Amino acid sequence: MNWDLTLPSLYKTYEKHFLFGNILTPDELKDPNTMDMFNHHYNAVTAENIMKPVHVTSAPDVYRFEEVDKLLDYAAVKGLKVIGHTLVWHGQSAPWLNRNPDGTHLSRDEAKKNLEGFIKTYAGRYSGRIYSWDVVNEVFRDDNIPFTGNWRDHLRGQTDNKNAVGHWYLAYGNSGDYIFDAFYFARKYDPHAKLFCNEYNEEYPTKREAIAQMVEDINATWRNHTEYDGRLLIEGIGMQAHCNENTNMAWVRESIERFIKTGATLAVTEMDITFGSRENPAVPLTQEQAERQIGMYGTLFDMYVEFSAHIDRVTLWAKDDGKSWRSWGSPVLFNADGSAKEVFHRVISASSTTP
Repeated sequence: MNWDLTLPSLYKTYEKHFLFGNILTPDELKDPNTMDMFNHHYNAVTAENIMKPVHVTSAPDVYRFEEVDKLLDYAAVKGLKVIGHTLVWHGQSAPWLNRNPDGTHLSRDEAKKNLEGFIKTYAGRYSGRIYSWDVVNEVFRDDNIPFTGNWRDHLRGQTDNKNAVGHWYLAYGNSGDYIFDAFYFARKYDPHAKLFCNEYNEEYPTKREAIAQMVEDINATWRNHTEYDGRLLIEGIGMQAHCNENTNMAWVRESIERFIKTGATLAVTEMDITFGSRENPAVPLTQEQAERQIGMYGTLFDMYVEFSAHIDRVTLWAKDDGKSWRSWGSPVLFNADGSAKEVFHRVISASSTTP
């Protein structure tokens, strides 16, 4: 891969607005060429997988920190901000945390004990070395129903899709109280890190309102807590921004405006924009599709600059199209050979937009 390091640096271009990040894998840390490119363009790093719960623990008192240590050691040397992704998630999470060996759910007290122990061991180990934690990830369903007025009605629980079951919710007795506990334990054991919730399809009206009201409700509860110290408990809302050619730009703006009203900081955490066909991944984008993708990236980055006083970070979810989890959709700023796409230059130019 021949990266062009004479291109404008993404993070330096945006340093007056927000951090600019991307993802890394352990193998990429061994590749000087990739890391030269990474350090040229990015000042924040998210582990693509190795910091997810299942990669850290497989059984009670069994933890693997070697790969995470390597990432954090590298980041410390290079001055990269590390995003801890993630502590609580329905996916890629060890069953022992909230289930018995036979698959039934633990009692609420047992689950809470495991939740605290896990966060104490994991977040506590890296206290002071993590810039921000995605404390909870994807806790809401993709509802096709209007918002009920109560955010808890829209939480992920039982589902026909076994990979999408909200096991923490079920172990807590069909309760969203685990979310408060997760943030409380994260604050207790890593008081230095910013604490975020992280969600996809965050622009959808029902999910948007559920996220916003959850943040407002939990922060209101925290203000009445005996340990309240003046900081918000949920300090940030992570907007994954896994977009596609049908993403509603008006909804994105409305979501940013609604989330700002909560008082939380915002972050764009896993950004990509897919075009093309999953069924025909070898077919390149048409000129019309490429131009529309350029337009969408431009619109979004113009918007991010406009609201940059409230946005902490923008992170792309792949360094090039070939390495993306959605490679079929040509979703990011560089081609599979490392060459910059025209959309890269549109993103660079958006930095000059007056906020």
